[in-house]
Amino acid sequence: MKILLVEDEKILRISLDKTLQREGYAVFACDCGSKAISALGRESFDIVLTDLRMPGKSGMDVLKYVKREQSNIKVIMMTAFGTVESAVDALKLGAIDYLTKPFTQDELLHKLATIRDYHSIESENKALRHKLSLSTKVVGNSPLFQETIEKVKLTATSSHTILIEGKSGTGKELIVDLIHELSDRAQEPLVKVNCSALSESLFESELFGHEKGAFTGALKQNIGRFERANGGTLFIDDIDDLPLSLQVKLLRVIQENEIERVGGAVTIPIDVRVVAATKVDLRKKMEDGDFREDLFYRLNVVHITVPTLKDRQEDIPLLVAHFLEKHGSNHHITSAVMAQLNKYGWPGNVRELENVIVQMIALSPGDTLVASLLPGHFKKPQSIQKKDSKSSLKEKITKSEKTLIIAALEKSYWRQKDAAHILGIPRTTLRSKMEKFGLIK
Repeated sequence: MKILLVEDEKILRISLDKTLQREGYAVFACDCGSKAISALGRESFDIVLTDLRMPGKSGMDVLKYVKREQSNIKVIMMTAFGTVESAVDALKLGAIDYLTKPFTQDELLHKLATIRDYHSIESENKALRHKLSLSTKVVGNSPLFQETIEKVKLTATSSHTILIEGKSGTGKELIVDLIHELSDRAQEPLVKVNCSALSESLFESELFGHEKGAFTGALKQNIGRFERANGGTLFIDDIDDLPLSLQVKLLRVIQENEIERVGGAVTIPIDVRVVAATKVDLRKKMEDGDFREDLFYRLNVVHITVPTLKDRQEDIPLLVAHFLEKHGSNHHITSAVMAQLNKYGWPGNVRELENVIVQMIALSPGDTLVASLLPGHFKKPQSIQKKDSKSSLKEKITKSEKTLIIAALEKSYWRQKDAAHILGIPRTTLRSKMEKFGLIK
């Protein structure tokens, strides 16, 4: 464990530093609150051991910074006998414990051992909860899906970068969770970032962090995703949406294992396993000149493909049972519904299947999910739908929309407010659509 020691009395600081290092702790020692806060901005710590009263910024200032910026760090206050009341105030603000000076070496080590044991149990419990959660989320027995899972198991414990390829909705993020959980980094952070959700101007700040005043609006220091993931895994989703201008910056970080915050002059070493995901053929994008070749090969050390639901249709009954348990408690479906689900092509993959099940549960008046609750495009066999060239996409959408509105109205006994809530639309929008479809009673 890494400890930040903050003590303005030089003799005591040196003595504590030696004691802690002798016991196997990694220690960074400083003599004032300002230096401590600066160190917290640069490095990661597990425990802060700080004097309460110091010139300039006090131990209370350090505590407030920790609780505001890095609340997972445990803080122990050291206080003179006459300031015990202040130490109690510190406990109220979030300090985990305090020591009254003068204290013995055994007292200090006992408190640290207690925190270390608690931290270990907390990490084990968190990992166990996540592992149990993952075992219920990763669902599928089809050969193609099991092939993907086997590749995950084989490569998870390495430190190589991984590129996951799969259409939208196939479950790439769950595969990332599984990779992290099975890796040697499972006790460390898994941090996620989506390239399509970030503007080009914010990307550097989000990934690498920024210093206070680095640009207009940078009112305080920001720790980037790479630093937050230090020791663990960084998942970069939709890497195919990353502009060429930013690809070279990401490449440098992966190559050098170090970052510089925007507006900063300090190089910060990082130890991060990068997993990226793409919804398109990234090799083709590279060949077309839209993705850097050097970055592609840096990311594509291990390549994992997540199959579409159409390619693993034998998993549909298992997935349906999983989503019913997850969202519906006592709900069940008829054989007619299962037949329809098995016949459908699932362009939206597993995500679309889950949405259909959730929608049916929301619209069902009872525990049995019947075929009439299926969205409109399920009403005809797909072979007929393909031949029906006269029906425009607009007509199909309109018909499906009307069916959903009627089902919601019937479930809510035609109470418009409740029906709008079921559909997730404003009441005024529902009223307008009811008028459009001639449903005003």
